Formats: sequence, structure tokens, C-alpha cells
Amino acid sequence: MQPDLTLTVDGARPGPRLSPILHGIFFEEINHAGDGGLYPEKLRNRDFSEGTAHWEAFGGAKATTEGNALTLTGPGGVRTEGYWGIGLERGKKLVLSLEATNPIAATLVSPQGKVLAQATLKAGKGQVGLTPGASCPDARLELRPVAFPVVLKNPSLMPTETRGQAKLRKDLATLVAAMKPSFVRFPGGCYVEGDRIGDRFIWKGTLGDPNQRGGTRCIWGYKGTNGLGFHEYLLWCDDLKAEPLFVINCGMSHKDVTPLSQMDAVIQDALDALEYANGDPNTTKWGAERAKNGHPKPFGLKLIEIGNENGGPRYNERYKLLFDAIKKKHPYVRTIANDWGGLPTSAPIEIVDEHYYNTPQFFFEQANRYDSYDRKKHKVYVGEYAVTQGCGQGNLIAALGEAAFITGMERNSDVVVMASYAPLFVNANNRAWNPDAIVFNSSEAFGTPSYWVQQLFSTNRGDVVLPTKLVSSPKSGDQGATAEARGGVGVGTWRTDAEYKEVAVDGKPVTLTPGQGSWQKTAEGGLRQTNAQGDDFRATGGDPNASNYTLTLKAKKNGGDEGFLIMFYSRSAGDFLWWNLGGWGNTRHEIERAVSGGKSSLLRPQVQGKIETGRWYDIKIECLGPRIKCYLDGKLLHDITLPPPPSAIHAVTTRDEKTGDILVKLVNGGKSAHTTTINLQNVGKLTGKGTATVLTHTDPQAENSFAQPTRIAPVTKPLTGVAPSFTYDAPAYSVSILRLKTR
Repeated sequence: MQPDLTLTVDGARPGPRLSPILHGIFFEEINHAGDGGLYPEKLRNRDFSEGTAHWEAFGGAKATTEGNALTLTGPGGVRTEGYWGIGLERGKKLVLSLEATNPIAATLVSPQGKVLAQATLKAGKGQVGLTPGASCPDARLELRPVAFPVVLKNPSLMPTETRGQAKLRKDLATLVAAMKPSFVRFPGGCYVEGDRIGDRFIWKGTLGDPNQRGGTRCIWGYKGTNGLGFHEYLLWCDDLKAEPLFVINCGMSHKDVTPLSQMDAVIQDALDALEYANGDPNTTKWGAERAKNGHPKPFGLKLIEIGNENGGPRYNERYKLLFDAIKKKHPYVRTIANDWGGLPTSAPIEIVDEHYYNTPQFFFEQANRYDSYDRKKHKVYVGEYAVTQGCGQGNLIAALGEAAFITGMERNSDVVVMASYAPLFVNANNRAWNPDAIVFNSSEAFGTPSYWVQQLFSTNRGDVVLPTKLVSSPKSGDQGATAEARGGVGVGTWRTDAEYKEVAVDGKPVTLTPGQGSWQKTAEGGLRQTNAQGDDFRATGGDPNASNYTLTLKAKKNGGDEGFLIMFYSRSAGDFLWWNLGGWGNTRHEIERAVSGGKSSLLRPQVQGKIETGRWYDIKIECLGPRIKCYLDGKLLHDITLPPPPSAIHAVTTRDEKTGDILVKLVNGGKSAHTTTINLQNVGKLTGKGTATVLTHTDPQAENSFAQPTRIAPVTKPLTGVAPSFTYDAPAYSVSILRLKTR
């Protein structure tokens, strides 16, 4: 085939050095990532703080709880399946610990009743080994007292085969270690804040004996045990040789805040955390506590984020208090600020945390986001990013969009100093957030395509960025789908009661057909949607092939959180444009484009504004092919040209200074393969050899699963004929990492 893509690398003009901490991981107690996951405890509600939940009396027994004790009256016993079944592996020993007032016969049993392991514990505090004679993914533990009544406390079932100082579940910890992260963010995420201040993560309550840690009411719908606590987190970072990034609560939760008059305790808590991680064990209180817990050597915590997804005036006030206190006591610490509806202005910003969850198209579009970033501003940490729309439960096209975005972050590593995909884990039985990098159940785990993208870039970093130019003759399908300049019209609401009338296209009335929601006709011949609690209620109509038209209507808000949704160029439920007036809590107006069900904003910068309740607005949208002009009460608010579809081809090149290797990282998100001419200028003497590690599949919607855990996984093959100019065939829907050897 004739080459249709040219990639030129210039080694004579090296760009920025790659940030040594660019690729990291984000850990949060969500989706049972810790409890029932990375923390290997097999038993759930083992402190009985949730009553008898997840424990079942059987054989005529009756179970009651008080405090952290379960009382059982006989005959019979009590059983538990832990976290959706206890995963057992033949010959792999577990240790059962228990405090009981009478001897207990303990048995691991399959769902069919087959005894897999059994032992007896004496009265009092004790432990015993249980070694299953067969593997089972969904066993249960049965405890049968020899006499009644009996009081049980602190049952625990832990595997003896774990990973690292933190003693984590081996298969999950091994998958993470293979990513070679340079930092670990902990403990979140919304878990940092809690729904209310009393539910926040309190690190001091996670130290010492796991039986005494209490727990944290997880904002994701379950109680966290804190078995994976602050000390274990620091041990995990030590195991991974990764920088710890600790996110501190800044006195704010989702629903309330710590009064400014009580912020001294919040500040001291942050300073104490730093002292615990770094303090001298002989001269500091918390350094001595760390040594007491088995680690006299300081952990070297140097990264602190002040809050999580906090913003507004209250964050601005609290940010300064914490920033000043931390820098005064620990000037070596690098702080990270939240970008949540704006940046704090009360104190300097060293690094800012940006979050992006969107469509594959959005990430292809944003691959060049930081190319023109002001180099005099603060540094950027992309603390949470992932394709969350049009992604299935973690498909290939989502991973390719993320890979394209990573090429831009690496190319601009003088600005983007840190990045972490989120979330990291999901227990397949508790998918509160979708998608995630690693999927697991009680006995199995696999990486999604996004996991493999993260691993590929993290393990093939390089040290210096080399300028790379791509010139293509795009084939059909090389650019992602885009909203065409044609389609019908519509109106909608988002958590708002609103009504519309006099809807017309080029002066001719249009009949709209309501979809979901509580729509009713009004006396004036219009439509009103009265459900102010629900999201995305629409009424649509008009010619789906229409173009070059003017849409006019009147709209009134009667109540609710936001404003109006005015649809145009609407071709289907997942492919349209709409003018979102008073969106994002009635704070701004934007034009959004939906492609294959995923929406992204077309406006930069955003237009601030709100919609008042109880008054009629005149709305006009002129659709002039790709040019869109939007008027509110006769005032032109937006005049934009629809951007072309984003390129599906992206690349970045780095040099590994230790090996001399040239690393060409090429993302092809299109449906066509590309024969690529690669020109290597001023990169040194090539050996003619290298490797190509490729992640690809013919179906962009393809996913991995427990049945096919490596359906989409990297394959490495040797490359020969590597020369200053050579050709490489980049498969459709692929990420290629070319490691080219130099002498």
C-alpha cells in the first residue's frame, strides 16, 4: 500500500522533559474498591456495626447484635458469604480469627453444600488455618457453636498469600504494580468529603488495630471498614516506589461545612498527617506513632491536595488557611488546588486539579488542549479523567480517546505534571461508577482496554519529548462522527418546570411530540413540562433533514434548578445540538453537541448567565450551515462555527535517555489502517531493530470480560528494517508503541 500518513520526528530540537510523576493512579473507596477488593478481608460487617446484615442464622438459631458483638442462641449456627461469595483457591490457606465465649466449629462450604475446609476454635480469642481442598468462587463461612448461647466478636478471614508490606489482595495489587505508577492519590474522590462533615475520611481513625477502627459511612452507599487505612496506603506507595498524594478534607462536605471558627482543628489534622508520614520517630508525636505501627522510616509525603471538587467562596476562604499553614510548617510540600467552578484566589496556586469525564470524541478533540496553554500559569494535574459516555462497560474506543488525550499531556509535560485515570477499581457486583480500569469479583480480575492504555503509556514514558509532526491524507472514517448541519428541532428541561409556545421554523409553526417527562398542553397552545426533579425530558419535531433555518420560540421557567434546552440539528435521540440556557445549576449558557449519546460543550470560554423564574423569554437560533447564531431577548449571545470532526490520528515521541530508545506512540482511532512513513531526523544511529507493542481490535465497541479477560490486550512483536525513513502499518482502532533502538 502507498503510505497515506507521514510522521516526522526531529531529535535536534528536543521539547520539554517528561514529568517524572506524570502517570499515576487514583484510589477511592468506591465500587467496593477497598472493602471487598484490594483490602483482602473476606468477611463483611465483621464488627456487626450494621446489625446482622450479611450474616444469616440457620438451623433454628437466632442472631442478635449489640455493639460489636453477635449473640447466637441455638441450635444451628450463623453463616456469611462475605462480599458476594468468598473466593477460594485450592491449597491456598486462609486464617480465621475470632473471639467467642464457647468453642466454634468453622466450615467453608460451597453453594452446593460441599465442605471445602473445616476446623474448630477454642473459646476465647483465637485463630485457625483453613486450607480449601478445592477452588470455589462463591463459598460461604459457617460457624457452629458447640454450646449456646454464644457471643461472637471480631471475626476475620484473611488469606495468607498477599502482596507487599500493606498485605493487599495479590491479583489486584499485581495488576496495579504492572502499571508502574509514579504516584498514588488517596483516599479520593468524594470519599474525602463525605455526604456530610461527619462522614468525611478521618485518617487518625484508620490507624492501629483494624478491630478498633470503627468505619466510615461511604458516600457511595455502603460502610467502609478503614481496613485499608492511612498507614496501609503509605505502605502501598512504598511498595510501588510511588509518591503518595494525600487529599485532605478542607472543612467541606457535599452538604455542609466546618465553620471558620472551627477550622483550627481541620488545619491541625492536615499538619498531623504530614507529621505522621514524615516526622522524626524520636522527636515528634505522630512520627513516634508511625514507628509504633511498624515503620520508623519516614514515608516522604510531599504532595497534598487541599480538598476534592470544592469551589466557591467557602473553598476560597478555607484554601488560604490550609495553604498558609502547610507551607509555613512544611515548605517542601507541593500543594494542589481544586478547579471546581473556578480557582481560589486567596492564596497562590502551585498545581491545579482538573477533571474531565466525557465522550471519546471529546478526548480526541482535547488532545491539543494544552498546546497553547500559558506557560507562566500554574502547573496542571489532570486528577480524574475517563471516557464515561459511549463507553459500554469499558470498550476500546473509550481507551483510544483517552490515549489520544495522553499524547497531548505528554507533549505538554512542562504544563501537565501529573495525571490519573479514575476510578481504578470496580467490584462487578457493585458498579456505582462506570467504567473503571480494573474489574474484579471474589476470585477473578481483568483490566479494561483503558487499563492497558494506562499501563502502556506509564511503562513506555521516555525522558524528553521530541517534536513530532503528522501529515495525513485522511481516509474515510479517519475522523470521528460529528453532528451534521441538518436536523429537526425540539425543547427540553433538566430538573426544571418550564413551558414553551410559538415554536416556529422560518416563521412556520412546528408541532412537537413529547417524550419522557410530565408534558401537558397549555391554554395558549404550547407545551409545559412540570417534573422539576427529573433529567433530560424532551419534546421534538420538525424535518430531520432540514438545514439553513431559523428557529424561534418563547420560553418561561416556572421552577426548578436550571433553565431551557433548545434543540436544533436534531437527527436522533443521541445525535443533536442544543442551546443549554441556565445550565449547571443556572450559572451559564452553552451550546452542546451530542454524538452517539455523548455530549460535549462547543463554547470556550463559557458564557455566564441565568434564567429568571416567572417571565417569558424570546429565543432565536439561526442555523446557517455550520454557523450558529443564538439570540436571547434579541441579544446575540453566541456566534460560532461548528468545529470539524476531530482527527482520529495522534502521536507523541519521547527519548529514553538511559537506553537511547526512541519511543513513537501512535494512536489511530479511525476505522482505516494507515501505512505510515516514519522519518527519524537527528535521533542518533539506529540499530535497525525495535519492537511494536499494539493494542487493537476490529470492533471499537469490544470489551474485555471474565470470560475473555485479554480479548483486548497489548501484543509485542519485533520490528526490523528500522531506518531514518521506514514504513509502519498502524492498524485501525489501535495504539502502537514503537520502541526503536539506537547505538
